[in-house]
Amino acid sequence: MKKRTVNLPTIAINSASWNIPKVPLADPTFNVPGMIDIIIGGECYHEMHTGNRLSLGDGLPFLIDTLFGWTVSGKTAINSAVSTPACYLSTVDRSLETTLQRFWELEVVDHGLAYSTEEKQCEEIYPNTTTRTHSGRYVVRLPRSEDPQFTRRFNSLERRLEQDSALKQTYHEFIDEYLRLGHMRKLTIVDDDLPHCYLPHHPVFKQSSTTTKVRVVFDASCKTSSAVSLNDTLLVGPVVQQHLVNITIRLRFHAIAFVADVEKMYRQVLHYPIDQQLLRILFRRNPWDPLNTYGLLTVTYGTASAPYLATRTLLQLAKDEGDKYPEAVQPVIEDFYVDDLLSGADNLDTAIEKRRQITNMLASAGFPLRKWASNVPEALTGIPLEDLAIQPLFDLQDDQSVSTLGLV
Repeated sequence: MKKRTVNLPTIAINSASWNIPKVPLADPTFNVPGMIDIIIGGECYHEMHTGNRLSLGDGLPFLIDTLFGWTVSGKTAINSAVSTPACYLSTVDRSLETTLQRFWELEVVDHGLAYSTEEKQCEEIYPNTTTRTHSGRYVVRLPRSEDPQFTRRFNSLERRLEQDSALKQTYHEFIDEYLRLGHMRKLTIVDDDLPHCYLPHHPVFKQSSTTTKVRVVFDASCKTSSAVSLNDTLLVGPVVQQHLVNITIRLRFHAIAFVADVEKMYRQVLHYPIDQQLLRILFRRNPWDPLNTYGLLTVTYGTASAPYLATRTLLQLAKDEGDKYPEAVQPVIEDFYVDDLLSGADNLDTAIEKRRQITNMLASAGFPLRKWASNVPEALTGIPLEDLAIQPLFDLQDDQSVSTLGLV
């Protein structure tokens, strides 16, 4: 430690009336504030004392005989006009300033951060370009600088692509699902003279997942032949949801809590057709098969703007559908952390109604909720069994538990 402690005692003590006997004191100026010379470990405490002790009287300290001389130890009433409270904190691997800063940060409730220039630009692009389909799904643009020539050339190409809706169902399970759900399509017309980007992709396995054991990650940070990646050209966007600490603290105030998550949240938000050229992938089932080119149609995990586009769409949904589902507005705006819902209510009737309105609001935009769990099973009445995180009592298995955001 650079500094052992503050000067001790913290204020001068008048010991003139104590009648201290003439014995050799280890610190003759014990009553005057001064620097501590050394700190000796507590394991040596008893080795330093001889066992001799003298009392200075009622309400006064004791004299303790040690190898260094007699020390003054104990409590006394301090008659002083100034009394300074002190708190002592010992730190080992970080400075006192850093420790105190981290302590107070734990108590801070965030009230929102100022947006950077790029984040403000994202917030300008989103409302001006976002639309909805007839089924209610949101269609968003990749937040990037526009290329007018790209837009003009693409419009004629897109009209030709719209005429080709045939999708083959003979690919791997992941490709089959993407095609079946309309999250990507095969590009039968591939114009490499058009500004475009091919994304490398690979599977990630998670055996502990109760739903999706295999996820495919698209590497939008991979440099292209121009030495620039797609992510280099995208605006990341601001964080529009509340901090996790705020959400989890608020969850603990509910007598009835419930959690769920949005199934394939990113992939429920569509991209403009123009963005397909920037979200190309190559795929073939066997090494001897020809390579096929596909265009991803939905917000893609691995692109820098994906978290912003998905979470910003939830906020837009609350704004657009708030009049129909008033009980869902606050939870959708404040109780989501990415795709995880952590909400609740004070009584059973309110919890059921809030859960119902949240479900219906999200369903209106193609956001299905699954993996429902609650500390009161009755709050989940009516939810299909396949959408429950924990099976009901009659089908209870050992060691059933649910965790959300690492919280069990």
